[in-house]
Amino acid sequence: MYRYILLLIVVLSTTSCTGLSKVKERYHRAPFEKEIEKGNYELTFYDIDYPIEYEKKIKFYNDFYIFVKKMLLNDSTINIICSERFKDDMTELETSYILLEEREFFKPASELSQVERDSIDKKTTIKLDEKVGRTQYYLNKQVYFWEKIIGNKENFNRKINYTELDKEKLILQVKEKRKKMFNIVEQGELNLILKIEYPYLDKKNVYWETKDVYIDRNINLSSKIFKEYRDIYLNNVEDIDVKKIIGEQLKFNSKITVIKNELYNGYIVSDDKYIFFFGGGKNINYYDGYNLKIKVENISLKDLLAIDEKHLITDFSNIKFHKERQEK
Repeated sequence: MYRYILLLIVVLSTTSCTGLSKVKERYHRAPFEKEIEKGNYELTFYDIDYPIEYEKKIKFYNDFYIFVKKMLLNDSTINIICSERFKDDMTELETSYILLEEREFFKPASELSQVERDSIDKKTTIKLDEKVGRTQYYLNKQVYFWEKIIGNKENFNRKINYTELDKEKLILQVKEKRKKMFNIVEQGELNLILKIEYPYLDKKNVYWETKDVYIDRNINLSSKIFKEYRDIYLNNVEDIDVKKIIGEQLKFNSKITVIKNELYNGYIVSDDKYIFFFGGGKNINYYDGYNLKIKVENISLKDLLAIDEKHLITDFSNIKFHKERQEK
């Protein structure tokens, strides 16, 4: 009899613990219950197409400046997905206010290599007098280039031999304009999410990756993803890695990570960091009563101007930011 009673106690205690474990695993109380009502929320991410050609990049940044300025004036904010190329160019601009494609036009004409002179000839097809000497010839081409960027190419005089000082004045005008753009970007409240289009390692070129002692040899995801501190979007993550992310076997530095996959739709929270899943069929929600879903929409800068999102991804990850938005 004693043996049966003991067995019953063990079974009941095991069932009780299992039940508590499931509740703890499935239901978590949201820290923002007082600020944000429970319900269904769709968070839209706007994926902007970033051009490859230099001329189109210049137009893009002119439009981007107008876009950010209007967002600031209208007290609007938005979730934006940006490509790695966009991030690299923005980093370059923020550091020097000069794009990589402009380097040969920034350099003193007397120090140009043959490769750089050939590049200038391809990018500036204007015909000038070559009898002035090679250095002067390319200096005049450099001046024409910057006049064109500013939008004053009609001011360029083919009969004048320009100086490095003339070129420097034009470059300063370009830098000042771009500096204003970054000042406005800093004042605005754009949520920029870095899109990593190809998150998996290239097997043909992984030498430097294999030298990192922190890499899990059982995964093919690039190690740089886990070291990235800005918010990131990972394209087409494989099922096996999605399951490891769900199981918290893979950790991210980024406060917000968006995973495009074929398994899940929803979100989890790990170490106070949000991981959103979209594209899959199984719903998953971390906080009780908060059903958060991701939607990705390709859009142009022009169409983006008419949008003002009510709910942002940072509303749930940064309550202070949410309160500031509601008070405006």
